[in-house]
Amino acid sequence: MRRALLFALLFAGCEGPDFAPSSIVRSPRVIAAVATPAESTPGQDVRLSTVVASPDPVDHAVEWEIDLGVPALAAAAGQTLEGAPRVVRFEVVDGVARLPGEETRAAMDALLAAIDDAPLGTPEGVVRYVYETVGLTLLARFTLRVNGEIAMEGFKRIALSPAPSRLTNPPPPRFRVGEAWLSARSGEPTVCAPEGDVPRVAPGETVTLSPEPDEDWLETFPALDLEGQVITGREDAYYSWFSTAGGFGFETTRPPGRDTEWTAPMEPGEVPIWLVVRDGHLGASACLGMIRVE
Repeated sequence: MRRALLFALLFAGCEGPDFAPSSIVRSPRVIAAVATPAESTPGQDVRLSTVVASPDPVDHAVEWEIDLGVPALAAAAGQTLEGAPRVVRFEVVDGVARLPGEETRAAMDALLAAIDDAPLGTPEGVVRYVYETVGLTLLARFTLRVNGEIAMEGFKRIALSPAPSRLTNPPPPRFRVGEAWLSARSGEPTVCAPEGDVPRVAPGETVTLSPEPDEDWLETFPALDLEGQVITGREDAYYSWFSTAGGFGFETTRPPGRDTEWTAPMEPGEVPIWLVVRDGHLGASACLGMIRVE
């Protein structure tokens, strides 16, 4: 029981590792996936927006699938139950993947029928307890195809919870390049547009990048301790920086050291900067901004 609850705590309480360890994008890859809503209830549609970074424009597609079979749902609580896989492919329209709510409702109906009213000391009882207290966190798997060929595979955590109030994503990013601000909060939520002048840096110049320091969007959430007792966890802010050129002092920052430095390349031109904001639990947001090197 203790081991199972530890597994459930780790599985349900943390977002996965970064999609890529390097901040300099040399080839097309997924740097973030944003689930809307960040935490859903069975029967509610889940949409996944994928951020693909690339040094050059490419013909790409991202495919998503998830196993909603009873064994996969039980594994989210650290338990093993009998049953067959039920792999569901997301519908993708205009780059946004959708998991219909009827799929998660059918999956949870099947799981609840399988576990029935089993006592807590059984695998079935543990699954019910974890679901009712902290929810179940599943793995949605993606395949990035570039020009029809597989370029990358990975996963995103999807949370199902019966709780009446659910967690949200961080707001669209806003960050400062030197003294110039870029923001995705007044237009397209994935495009950090200049709030004034376009940021300009000289070739080889080092400039400070500073995310918006207001983090009142951080939330608390229920978690399980090693004894299976419900405790309150708190999200943390993480800022991951990406570009196709130059170099970062730190690839990922967090409070109180939110800032990083970026050294511009020697070649003039427009250089993309991606900022991915994560709450360390389930939520994320991301945007692309441009810096002019001249």
